[in-house]
Amino acid sequence: MMAQSDKQIRYDKESDLEGIEMEPQLLSMHENYDPMDHSTWPVFSTPCVAAVALQSDDLVERTALWCTKKATYMLTISEHWLNRVYTTTATEFIRDSKTGKKYYIKENKGAPVGVSYKIKGNEGKYIYSVSIYPPLPKNCTHIDIGEDVEPEKVPNVTNWVKTPIIKNIPVRQLQANQYKITGRKNNP
Repeated sequence: MMAQSDKQIRYDKESDLEGIEMEPQLLSMHENYDPMDHSTWPVFSTPCVAAVALQSDDLVERTALWCTKKATYMLTISEHWLNRVYTTTATEFIRDSKTGKKYYIKENKGAPVGVSYKIKGNEGKYIYSVSIYPPLPKNCTHIDIGEDVEPEKVPNVTNWVKTPIIKNIPVRQLQANQYKITGRKNNP
């Protein structure tokens, strides 16, 4: 008998994403964005507050996945504090653990890929960002999450490090984490 995490993925419907806030609101944009000068980075206000407060630093526990036939939506939860820096690089990927095929990020909702930004408001709450990847094939049961290139260090910004590749995560487990965003339990 196959373990639940070894079953084919369950495709979510696009309508399952309705009602989930996806994009922060732009508050300010400097006309001369410089990735090495944090004072020129855009500032957003986010309505994207997770339904569940997390006490874990584990990326798997902080990630929810919606797999549709059109795209894969990865929502990553983080605790927000004043002046926290956010960035998404074009080398971020999800990889089929079995085949090794990489699916690179197509879109980061709110801020363009490759742009560092700040978020104001909701300090102390658990917020999430939305990254969109190509759809995973139905037979993909486990993924790896990572990025190919370490982001360039920015002067006067702390905690600027490459996230290690997290390997062999059951897709069903990440789909089961959807309730952390919505507050509603699903049966993956």
